[in-house]
Amino acid sequence: MANDDRVKNQLRADILKALANLTRVCIIEHLQDSSYNVSSLSAKLGESSSITSRHLSVLKSAGLIEDEKRGTTVIYSLVSDGIPDILNSVDEVIKRNYEKYKVFFE
Repeated sequence: MANDDRVKNQLRADILKALANLTRVCIIEHLQDSSYNVSSLSAKLGESSSITSRHLSVLKSAGLIEDEKRGTTVIYSLVSDGIPDILNSVDEVIKRNYEKYKVFFE
């Protein structure tokens, strides 16, 4: 594999690792509807502000979200309207594989 491909695929893997957590997926879902500060997101998630902040930091490091300081409040939002498409693609895989796994759900 060419070095450029490895670098590109490593970046992809880093983003997917950031999404490999239930709380972070929930954060992405909430942020597709609106921007939030830590307190509001924590309330929606039922998590402490410190835990929510750690998850936001991981998502920000992966380049999935950005923050904006408004006075003393930090507001978080998605960097792109295309981010929810990642989750939509996962949903499509789940739907395609449902028939294969539905015996486990019955």
